Amino acid sequence: MKLGLDLENCYGINKLVKELDFTRIDGIYSVCSLYAPNGTLKTSLAKALKDIEEGRQSKDIIFPERATKRLVTLDGQPVNAGQIMVINSYDESYSSKQVSTLLVNEALKRDYDEALKEVDDKRALLIKDMAKSSRKQNKAIPELICEAFDRPEKEFLDLLADLKLQSTHDYSSLADFKYGDLFNPKVLDLASTDSFDQELTDYVETYEKLISESAVLSRSFNHQKAGNVSKNLSDTGFFDASHSVNLSINGQKKEITSKDRLNEILQEEQNKIFKNPELKEKFSKVDKKLTTKETQAFRDFISNHQELLPEYKDVKSFKKKLITGYLQSHQSAWDGLVSTYKSNQQKVKYIIDQAKQQETIWKGVVDIFNKRFSVPFKLRVDNQDDVILNDAAPSIEFDFDDGRGVQQKVKHETLLDTLSQGEKRALYILNVLFEIEAKKNAGAPVFIVIDDIADSFDYKNKYAIVEYLRDISQVTHFYLLILTHNFDFHRIVGGRIIGSRNRVARQRRMLATKTASEIKINPEKYQNDVFVAWKRDMHQNEHYMLASIPFVRNLAEYCGHDAHYLTLTSLLHLKANSQNITVQQLQDIYRAILVDKSSLILPDGASRVIDKIFQKADELSNAAHESPELESKVIVAIAIRLKAEQFMISQINDQTFVDGIESNQTRELFDKYVEKNLGETEKVRLLDQVNLMTPENIHLNSFMYEPILDMSALQLYNLYISIQNL
Repeated sequence: MKLGLDLENCYGINKLVKELDFTRIDGIYSVCSLYAPNGTLKTSLAKALKDIEEGRQSKDIIFPERATKRLVTLDGQPVNAGQIMVINSYDESYSSKQVSTLLVNEALKRDYDEALKEVDDKRALLIKDMAKSSRKQNKAIPELICEAFDRPEKEFLDLLADLKLQSTHDYSSLADFKYGDLFNPKVLDLASTDSFDQELTDYVETYEKLISESAVLSRSFNHQKAGNVSKNLSDTGFFDASHSVNLSINGQKKEITSKDRLNEILQEEQNKIFKNPELKEKFSKVDKKLTTKETQAFRDFISNHQELLPEYKDVKSFKKKLITGYLQSHQSAWDGLVSTYKSNQQKVKYIIDQAKQQETIWKGVVDIFNKRFSVPFKLRVDNQDDVILNDAAPSIEFDFDDGRGVQQKVKHETLLDTLSQGEKRALYILNVLFEIEAKKNAGAPVFIVIDDIADSFDYKNKYAIVEYLRDISQVTHFYLLILTHNFDFHRIVGGRIIGSRNRVARQRRMLATKTASEIKINPEKYQNDVFVAWKRDMHQNEHYMLASIPFVRNLAEYCGHDAHYLTLTSLLHLKANSQNITVQQLQDIYRAILVDKSSLILPDGASRVIDKIFQKADELSNAAHESPELESKVIVAIAIRLKAEQFMISQINDQTFVDGIESNQTRELFDKYVEKNLGETEKVRLLDQVNLMTPENIHLNSFMYEPILDMSALQLYNLYISIQNL
């Protein structure tokens, strides 16, 4: 796969045209590493590519009026959002959306769905019937039922099964009433007031007194239950089979041979009660409470169904009766659902137990993280079974361990307040791992841009990231572009993941340089240790010869070559003999220190080394090319320091003081210059930059060169010219 970049005026990228080859060939992974000094390219390129992922237009923030061009292609075709993933350096608020995906075991989910399909079908049928009776929406029925019986909605099926086992009265006659008619919220609010409660109490007491005096009815055999008896006898064809019933009226048995006659007698008894003057008076007091617009409909309703009014003395119990009545009116659907649920319950229980114990992909990611990264927390999901089986959102908690042998459960927000910056970044990395693993499982080709993901990490965690990048680089549908301004990280990625064994690999270790008109991306010049290249070619490259001075000086110091160390120090600090050291002397020192260069011949042996340093610095600063080449920056840094010391020594004009300096010469000279108040503020500021921008010691390890490598060459050139002008 080849990535084509054609960008103009994108977040500070003036112009960039480049094709990067990610083709997997000869055992080389689809990985490119791009080192870009600060302010060159890295963040701007990541932003432009992130815009593609998130479907935004790119722009130049500082100069929005400039026309922006953003043409990014994969194998010649415009890249789309699904083909690209940009991992930013750090985003504290970032949380992976893939945790649920990684927690699901598809096979287990499929078994669970199959086990519940028949149950779900019967559940839907009962809910539909209940909705029709109650005039409530289908989706409201489970909550309505569970609320009435104080059970959580997730126990809906268990509740229906439990209700089947309970010995209940027949409330099916209530199924003719709409739920909303019976339980108007405004009426329920009114019923809870003391004044309404008193009127209702008086009514109920009068009603119960009258019904107890009835010749046919009683408190236990009221008009509702009497109506149920009539209905059941009629529905079963009791009277059609020429059967009859005996009613005890005032102690006398009276035979009833038809449904109509039975209903007539029951209605007469009901009318005697509800038309009783005393009860009518009590009802009128209740009726007067129902005068608002919100309660008017209920007033009309209850006027026609006074037999229901006593139920409002216990609204909670009334709701249970009504729900039970709805269920009883759809007995067949209720029976079918409970029966099917029970028959599948053991299978479902087994699957749920399996889900709780599942070793999912999510756990694999967490294990990778826990084993590789050094952080004081472990994370877990408390509701894994619900996530796998019921599409619930994962409830993630963290176990924090401060090293004292006790773990404490904490939430995400608390954890962030506790962690160090590096540990917060590690938590961010964990979320990134979730996203990457999800894309790994998806199997579709994806171009992953990694923007300084190891920034601010300690070495242990930095190497953990490198090892993980190496792992995912082996995924055949992944293509990795690693962006960094950390040269050491770039070097590690190059050595451990890309390699340099052939031309293809070397082309994928790249450096970015910026000019006033464009940004260029070229292969890294130093594919291995920079000193290997310098040492190998210093006889034919004067830049390498001069840049090796600090390196060999350190070797001389460490190996006890005191005389050589002092001579080379005189090429980094202005000493009495600095002007007289020749290339021939430098050759002799290199031969003595670098034992594998015993036959080294450096050209132009009679010339003075300091002249060559200034000559190369002049050439580089006059050309003013932004270059990532380390040797160029080292030479200019040396020249800056020598020129600055030359100026300060001349101004201080105290050779005894200068000769007495034993270490940190540039700083000692600067402090004396300031102490003697020898220059105006601008000159002091300029000389202070020398201390900031040119390291006083350049060490053996190429990692220690990173500050000067990260520094813009143009900044060094400008400083050199300014110091020259002093």
